[in-house]
This record gives sequence, structure tokens and C-alpha cells, in this order.
Amino acid sequence: MKRILLPDLLKGLAAFFMVQIHITELFIDTAGRESAFGKTTLFLGGPFAAIVFMIVMGYFIAKNKSLASQNMLRGLKIFILGFLLNVGLNFHLLLRIKFDGWPYNPLEYLFGVDILYLAGMSIIILAGLKSLKKGQEWASLILLLAVISLTGFMNEKLMVTNHYFVLPFIAGTYSWSYFPLFPWLAYPLTGFIFAQHQEKIKLFFKMRKNISFIFIVVIAVLVLIFYKHGINTTINLPSYYHHTAGYALWALGLTLLWTLLLQLFLKLFPDTKMGNFFCWIGKNITLFYVIQWLIIGNIATAIYQSLPINSYIYWFGGIFAATVLFVFLIEKVKLILLRKF
Repeated sequence: MKRILLPDLLKGLAAFFMVQIHITELFIDTAGRESAFGKTTLFLGGPFAAIVFMIVMGYFIAKNKSLASQNMLRGLKIFILGFLLNVGLNFHLLLRIKFDGWPYNPLEYLFGVDILYLAGMSIIILAGLKSLKKGQEWASLILLLAVISLTGFMNEKLMVTNHYFVLPFIAGTYSWSYFPLFPWLAYPLTGFIFAQHQEKIKLFFKMRKNISFIFIVVIAVLVLIFYKHGINTTINLPSYYHHTAGYALWALGLTLLWTLLLQLFLKLFPDTKMGNFFCWIGKNITLFYVIQWLIIGNIATAIYQSLPINSYIYWFGGIFAATVLFVFLIEKVKLILLRKF
């Protein structure tokens, strides 16, 4: 079956934005991060990266034909991969804590709630929703509204000392919890719900072009009206990781406009070298994500937030190119092994 290009392009560009924000966040000094260029990189690494990943993932969980048990097993595997990746990307730091006595709690790095933990938990929850014989669509919508509306409440109530490394996976403004279920489950749920109603939405847009155009214009106007709040939340990383309803709605509107723009690009330019390149990255997104974190995470221990902004382009270019090369070589080896065996 032919792959759909738009999701791969969305994921590929998200990977590009993801690497650049990791460089800014972990390598660049305070002055660089607070510069106009630094803030731009932080913004591009927000709605266009993690949120896009999660929406696309939720869409494909709804569309795949796997059994609920198979999806749940997949979610568990990704969750375990999240733990192994935390070990790998923090390996240099863990060695420093162990042998040099650095005063950090290793559990906060091993169980830091990164996006693979979120992905694993979200897949398990969506698989459970998908297994419902009746009321699946209503249950999904109610859960989405609950996650968006209750995040602030949950963040406040779950900031307790007991269950120290369990609650951060759910909610709370813990410093090592980057992608807790509240609010981040909202995005895979959005993709899941869209997939359930995709044909109806496409038919509506086709039959009611004037209304559809007005709807898109209204979304664009609202995104522009609240752009200052959206940008300020994005570039303030603690606020971004633990955002509440207002930002979630703004980010969903921006993501819709971004998706429509890329859809138009593919319609006008269906076969470009650059587009195909980012689609290839999107196709191999998990491997790409793991490799870039292994590189960035271990280097960051040595140079954490100490570099001037003028060194950014060299680090970003080198790490992005190295990640692409490793992904290419690993995929080539996999193809050779598959042909051989």
C-alpha cells in the first residue's frame, strides 16, 4: 500500500525542528537563548514538533487494523524504549553522578517523562478506546475535553511528595516531567478523533467550500489574535511542557494551518528532492529521534548551556547531518540483512 506523504512530511519537518530546539535548549548560553534567534528556534521546536508527532501518531492508531492487544504491546515496547533511551542519552551524566559525585538525582533522568514515555502511554490508552464496541467516539471526545479542561487542576493536585516517580507521568509541574498525560494526551486524542471523522470532514469541506473557507479564516484570525500568548508560552519551556487549555487550543489551531499549508505544498510540488528528503526522515522518525538524542544528550553533559549563539549553526548542522547519516546506514544494513535472510 502506498504511503501517505503528508504525515511523513509533517513528521520529517518536526524532526528538523526538534533537533534545533534541543541544540538551543541544552548547548546555548542564557544570552543566546534569550536572543531573537534563540527565541525563534525555541518557538519552532514547539507546536511544529512534539504536538505534530502526537497528532499524527493518534491518527495512525485509529487507522491501523491491529488488535487492541497488539497496539497495547506496541505501546508497552515504546514505553520501555523510552526508559532505555533515557539511560543512553544520559549515560555520560550518570557516569559523572556515579564516579565524580555530581549532586544530581539519577532517578530524575532515568524517569524523566520524555516523549517516548508519553507515546507509549498514549498508544495503550487509545488502544483501550479503540476496543470499545459502543460509544467509542463519545468516549474519545469526552476524554479529550477532560484532559484539556482539567490540566490546571491536575497540575496543582498532583504536586505531592509521595509516589514521587509515578505522578509526574500523569500531571504536575515536576521539572523532570516534560510530556505528562495532562495536557499532552490531548494531541494523540485529536489525531484519533480526526481519523474517526475524516471522511465526513472531507465531504463537508468539499460540499461546503464557502463555510470551510470562512472556518479556516476564523482559525487564522484567532491564532493571530492570541499569537503573543502562544509564542510566550512556547519559548518558556516550563510553561510549554505544562501548558493548559488556552495554549492547547491555540496550538491546535496553528497546527491545523500548518497542516493545510503543507498539504497545499504537496499538491503544488508533489515530487521535490527536499520534500522527499523530509518524508524519508518522517518515515524513519523513531530511529531518527533515538539517534539525535543519544548524540545531543551525551555531548550536553560536557558543555551544558555554555556556548554562544554564533556556534549554533555549526552544532546544529553537524548533529543533524550525523543523525541523517546514521539513519541512512542503519536502514541500508537492515535492507541487506532482510534480503540475505
